[in-house]
Amino acid sequence: MTASILIADDHDLARAGLAAMIGGEDDFQIRWSVRDGMEAVDACAAHRPDLALLDIRMPRLDGLGATREIRRVSPSTRVMIITMHDSLDYLEAAIEAGASGYLLKDASRDDILRTIRRVLQGDAFFDGALVAKLLRRAATKPQTSNSALETLTVREREVLSKVAEGLTNKEIARTLKIAPGTVKIHVERIIAKLGAGDRTQAAVMAVHGGLVEMSKVPSR
Repeated sequence: MTASILIADDHDLARAGLAAMIGGEDDFQIRWSVRDGMEAVDACAAHRPDLALLDIRMPRLDGLGATREIRRVSPSTRVMIITMHDSLDYLEAAIEAGASGYLLKDASRDDILRTIRRVLQGDAFFDGALVAKLLRRAATKPQTSNSALETLTVREREVLSKVAEGLTNKEIARTLKIAPGTVKIHVERIIAKLGAGDRTQAAVMAVHGGLVEMSKVPSR
């Protein structure tokens, strides 16, 4: 089944360029192209695309506001931010708004295609260097109490700490000597218990809560 994609960017050249870059794939198709966040929300409410690719800075409603509204009016639509802004504040806001991906516009075509496919498969992916910086920043802030962290089992806390250290599920499985499928189940339960949108948001919560030592937070 071919996945449907919506692109939202207020610059005609940017929309056309992105469509040209990622078009022609067999497993997804660019179906809608709009110029601002309000149009993106309306299109998602009407058509329920599988994925919305949004810029952040758009008129009437920016990408962050559009992400929140799209997640409300079309919960099945995944949202991915593609922007020129390598801002930690924007990244954190995008995660909190419910975005499943955040990539910079200078990413390669292969990286963009790989991320689109991961997000369409239900995974989440954010620019790795920015996420590392975000976690480092979170680690320098005063620790905050999070009662949800206390509901995690010992194994779940171990898994979450490895997630916050930047390890993949396969790397966590190898480190903790458990099956990758078991790690996946643990991560899903952790996200549910914490009320997080994805593993990145859970990792930020873990760092804020002091679950991970500063020295183990990824530096890049």
